[in-house]
Order: sequence, then C-alpha cells, then structure tokens
Amino acid sequence: NNHCPSGLYWISAKSSPQQVYCDMDTTACGVRGVMRIAYLDTNVSDICPNNLTKYEVNGKTMCGRHDLTVPCDSVYYPSHGVEYSNICGRAVGYAHSGGNTCAFYWSSTTFFWYDNSINGLYVSGVTITRGPSDSRTHVWTYASGHREDPTSHCNCPCAPGGTASPNFVGNNYFCESATKYRPQNQWYTNYTMWQGNCYEGSNCCPDDGRPWFNVTLDSPT
Repeated sequence: NNHCPSGLYWISAKSSPQQVYCDMDTTACGVRGVMRIAYLDTNVSDICPNNLTKYEVNGKTMCGRHDLTVPCDSVYYPSHGVEYSNICGRAVGYAHSGGNTCAFYWSSTTFFWYDNSINGLYVSGVTITRGPSDSRTHVWTYASGHREDPTSHCNCPCAPGGTASPNFVGNNYFCESATKYRPQNQWYTNYTMWQGNCYEGSNCCPDDGRPWFNVTLDSPT
C-alpha cells in the first residue's frame, strides 16, 4: 500500500515471516516500499557489529576494522530470502590516513596482501557486495583517496595520478579525499566523507547523488 507510512511491517519470507523496516518515502531510493536490510548509525547507538571495533575520536563515534593495519573486516546482513531487483543505500564516515592508504590498490609488492579481486584488498573505504562469500558480486564502493594534490597513484581516479577502479567495480563507486595535500597519520573528523560537501577546489565531488547510490540488477535475485 503506497499510502502507508514508513515503519516496521511483517513480510512473508522463504524461511518464516519476518518483521522488517520498510521505507515508504521516495526521497532516497526513488520508489516506495524499500525493505531495509542493514542499518548502522552511531548517532543512535554506539554498539558496533561483532566484526567491527568502535572508535571514539574528537567527539565522533565510528565503527571500523579491528586493526587499522590489516586489510579488511566484514559484516553480513541477510535478505531473508526475499527476491529483489534493486539495491540502494548510503554510507558516510571519516578518513584515517595512514602510510598505506590508497583509494584503489594497484599491483605492487609494497602491499603484501594486495589482491585486485573482489575477495582481496582493492580499496580503502567501504564496499558493498551481495551473494555467498564464494561467489559474491560487487554492488557499490565508497573509496577514500590519499589526497588530491600532488600526483599520487593512491589518489582517487578523479585526482592527479589516481589509480583506476578494478573492472568489477567499474563506475559503481564514490571517491573523495579528506584533505587536498599530504595527509598525516590521523583521523580526519572535521570532514564527513561521501556526502557531497567537498572542500573548495575539490575535483572529486560531482553532483552525482551522493551519499545515496541506486543500482538496478540485470535480473531479480
């Protein structure tokens, strides 16, 4: 019913009836009745999923990798067996610029855990995939570039010298940098990533709908 408000509803799922949140507003995804699969807002709750660690820096609370020196940690959210053909969502966060931070990684022995595949380290940021772990496919990536100036292969593709995204990512990504010049090894909590409110002079902040992404699948799944 398109006239119902956003809120919790019971739906018929393959396993058993499930209570889920349905977004009945068209502002974010363009359609009504979008089932929420994942929700994480540290302004509402400071409890992070088991696979992530809570960081509190400069009055900001965020969830991230257990160890900032290792490639990645992941969180799984079930779709309850409900068939879908469209995925939309948003992610915002804060950058931590360490010595090994790159938007998209390239083939280099400098990063011994580099693997330019969907199961390897290919980005600094947040990536969203779907499907079983042994056959998952890419949906969207939020990448954090090293800087915008000067030239660096760790920059976003839109910045000087930036490395292109992997083929399986294609154009399904947003990429920004928290600082224009050489970053320090610290959190940049003064700049919220991927919201489209870039600093003056940025080349990596087009009017492309960020922070919301919207992907239509080739076939329902």
